[in-house]
Order: sequence, then structure tokens, then C-alpha cells
Amino acid sequence: MAVLCAVLLTGLTACGGGDGAEANSPDLADQDRFLHDYVEYLNESDESGLARLLDAHPQGGKDARARIKAYGGQGWDVRWSRISEFEGVWRVDMTGTARTEDKPVRVTETVAWEDGNWVMAPLPGVVPTPSNAAGTEPPG
Repeated sequence: MAVLCAVLLTGLTACGGGDGAEANSPDLADQDRFLHDYVEYLNESDESGLARLLDAHPQGGKDARARIKAYGGQGWDVRWSRISEFEGVWRVDMTGTARTEDKPVRVTETVAWEDGNWVMAPLPGVVPTPSNAAGTEPPG
């Protein structure tokens, strides 16, 4: 079972984007469209489409490449549920199957609403973690 937990840490820049619409408040129907597009680009292994979706960060292309490598072309048939513990930030749990082998899919993503765009936290390792970030140990 593939498990991914992308954590959005305070001060950590995330990857994401959308169509550039400047809305004042998040629309969860729009978040559903963002997530649907995300899954569609993964299933098609469409790196350039996924990079456009994750374009709010300079590392969006690098994150798209890593996501295609990890999840691309698997034929995900997923549904999602979400919970928001902080204003403008959702934990999105995607569950279902990868149709190629009916493998279970369970992925957790952090999706935030920032400056009129849906923003997805990058996969671990895509954006270097600052040495003083929470959860890192000082050199010893």
C-alpha cells in the first residue's frame, strides 16, 4: 500500500496553482476540480499538465516530475475526503485503487488556499528542508 503524507510546515513553501483566478475565499467545488485534474494528470503521466497545475512555486515542475515518477500512469480510481483544522488548509485523504493491478491507493495530501490558488505541499525531498525546520535535528 502506497502511503504518502505531505506535511505543510509553517514557513515551508509549497507547490500548487490553478488558473490564476483571484478569489477572496476558497470554493470547495473548485478544490474538487483541482483534485480531479491532479488525478487525471497523474493517470495520463502528463508532466507538463501537472506542472501547470502546480505552478505557484518555482519548484512546481520538479514536484510534478517527482509525482509522475511516484504515481504516474497507475490508473488511479480514487475518491477523497477532507478535513480542515486550520483556516485555508485541508488534509485531503485519497483512497481507492490503482486499476493496473487493483492495488489499494491511500495518499494524504495537504492542500491550502493561498492568494487565490489551490496549493499542494510538495513531495518530501523536492524542496530542501531548512536545517532549522521543525522535526530536524541539529548537527551533532
